[in-house]
Amino acid sequence: MPDPTIEKPGDLLGLYQRHAKKQFGQHFLTDPTILEGLIDDAGVQEGDSVLEVGPGCGTLTWSLLERGASVRAVELDRDAASFLAEFLEPGRPLDVVQADVLDIDVEDLLDPRAESAADESTVFGESGWRCVSNLPYNAATEIFFHLAPAFERFERLVLMFQREVADRFVAEAGSDDFGALTLTSRLYADAEIVQTLPPGAFQPPPSVHSSAVRFDPVPGTRIEDPVLRERFIEIVRCAFQRRRKILPNALGGLDAEKSEIEAAMERVGLKRTIRPERVDFESFAALADALPA
Repeated sequence: MPDPTIEKPGDLLGLYQRHAKKQFGQHFLTDPTILEGLIDDAGVQEGDSVLEVGPGCGTLTWSLLERGASVRAVELDRDAASFLAEFLEPGRPLDVVQADVLDIDVEDLLDPRAESAADESTVFGESGWRCVSNLPYNAATEIFFHLAPAFERFERLVLMFQREVADRFVAEAGSDDFGALTLTSRLYADAEIVQTLPPGAFQPPPSVHSSAVRFDPVPGTRIEDPVLRERFIEIVRCAFQRRRKILPNALGGLDAEKSEIEAAMERVGLKRTIRPERVDFESFAALADALPA
């Protein structure tokens, strides 16, 4: 049975008896109202399966279990994973995976037949998946890019980022925040900032504000053809590696002549002097289709 002294999320941080490890970017949420709000934002109901990345000492994990969810938690820190297994796992529908999520295929994580330490009666993914995670700051964008191609497997995701990073997911074309994160997010989902939290909401407090972003996946993706979709991703990444250049020069890393790029831009109605941050999703998609393969 779970430790009887755990009556609220903050009790777990007290039991953990360790300082957060800077190399893992650990900053824990303990306020029940905030934690319940994140779970509500993700639409988690009793019986749902939830993927959590970077649970740390388990304050969000505990709250998800209290909601009645089955949780598969991926934790890089061996000490934290052992702590979760000792204080939360026995008798609960919790599967703790001690690993770097970036080293695991997301489809494998969502496989209901995957080897699990949870009770044998727990069936993961039977009613679909949701994801709720207070992501480690030092790997948050990498984790997003890793999860994004599998977004269609989720009913909804709520992920915590530094506020400056979160702003990039919801930016409009023409703003300084608009970029590869914006466009990749739009490829797979609709994004909205649902909470913004001050440093004092976390233990220990980070040096920045944080925001939770809700992702509602679109069916499949917004670009159905897989070849065209990969071309779109390639163009976007190339463009924003040189975002201060005009678009034909920014796309100099592509396997295409500058004259071909300019001709394709003209066909889709883009001026040759435009910069990448002023090109919206639909125009990048059209450019991917217009450029020679």
